[in-house]
Amino acid sequence: MSRIEVPFLVVGAGPVGLIQAVLLARLGREALVVERRAGPQAAPAAHVVNARTFEICRQAGLDMQAIDAICKKPEDAGYVRFVTRLSGEEIGHLPFERQGEECLRFTPTPLRNLSQHRFEPLLAEAVAKRPGVDLRYGWQWERSEQADDGVTSIVRDLDTDETVEVRSRYVIAADGASSRVRSSLGIGMQGPPRIQSFLMIHFGANLREMVRDRPGVLHFVMDPDAGGAFIAHDIDREWVYMHEFDPDEESEVDYDDDRCRRLVQRAIGEEVPMEILHAGTWHMSSQVADDMGKGRIFLAGDAAHRFPPTGGLGLNTGFQDAHNLAWKLCASLDGWAGRSLLETYAEERLSVAWENTQQSLKNALKLAQVPQALGTDVDPTSARMNASLHDPEKRDEVVAAIEAQAEHFDMLGLQLGYIYADGALVPEGEPPP
Repeated sequence: MSRIEVPFLVVGAGPVGLIQAVLLARLGREALVVERRAGPQAAPAAHVVNARTFEICRQAGLDMQAIDAICKKPEDAGYVRFVTRLSGEEIGHLPFERQGEECLRFTPTPLRNLSQHRFEPLLAEAVAKRPGVDLRYGWQWERSEQADDGVTSIVRDLDTDETVEVRSRYVIAADGASSRVRSSLGIGMQGPPRIQSFLMIHFGANLREMVRDRPGVLHFVMDPDAGGAFIAHDIDREWVYMHEFDPDEESEVDYDDDRCRRLVQRAIGEEVPMEILHAGTWHMSSQVADDMGKGRIFLAGDAAHRFPPTGGLGLNTGFQDAHNLAWKLCASLDGWAGRSLLETYAEERLSVAWENTQQSLKNALKLAQVPQALGTDVDPTSARMNASLHDPEKRDEVVAAIEAQAEHFDMLGLQLGYIYADGALVPEGEPPP
């Protein structure tokens, strides 16, 4: 068995694991990053990168021009729209966050729509350029044993089935929502593991003419005969359609390309040329870990918290985890900080994780106000929806229900305004701003 010695082992090369490695390299530290996948994320996942995350990217020395080049511009991604069907009537719309110049008084890097499967390869390229950082795809973490002065981990090369012993001072587990590292530590999760389940259909199509003069990043389809949501990763070529799914009644294998195509066409309301690229299912959770690590092993990102996607806080909270942890680990390694500083990681980040999961869950539950106003929660038919939209009094209720979602899509204060009531900061006795 071969052996590697390195200060830091990062398990997982999603966005959080990759930025963790970049931040450690920025502080002059070597790291080994292992990822069991063969390469970066290929299908869409997260798509909202907020102001604080971009600020961290700037501090980490990433190429912000290259990042900006792969972001969707506000003209295409500046609104959330509620429609009967994608080609049908618009019921109402809301601005999607603050993306314009008015945001520059708060941050130099406003939120953008940036798909994870485009962001992740850029982060991997940045890692590859950092001296002292070794990124290994196709390497799977197997187990770790802790000692007073370090951690011995076994990782497996999935191509050769050979095992490698990695001796590190610390391990950062950024291995996702089903974290094997977290499970090995016996760290539990608080909160519901499954609130709703969804079928995600990733498809290629040019829907520019379909959305015409009403582009947006999200289109909620309110017709109960075709309900779901469209995410525009690229209006001209790449979309995702989310459709509620009951895993107790069916399986994703029941959805072949033809069935997926019919579902998407029904939600669009017209037949359009398209290519089904991928379909899969996922469960919406609202959970936070009991702790952010144990001993010399720390959790970051989805390994420590799982949010509903309503708010786009998952990836972004993970970036903040990595940023908070990097300097503390390096301070400990340099000998000018002790265990008490490392313990502030959990003190500081768990409070933010709980606040973000509660806000995300609130956003998800509040969306139910729109079908309630339409009356389709009790009578899930197109006829009921159309009757409500043609009743002036009911129409006003629907508009009010949509306007009530504004907090969901304008969370700059939450993104930039989190504070640590307890942790590494030593207060001067002044109240927080």
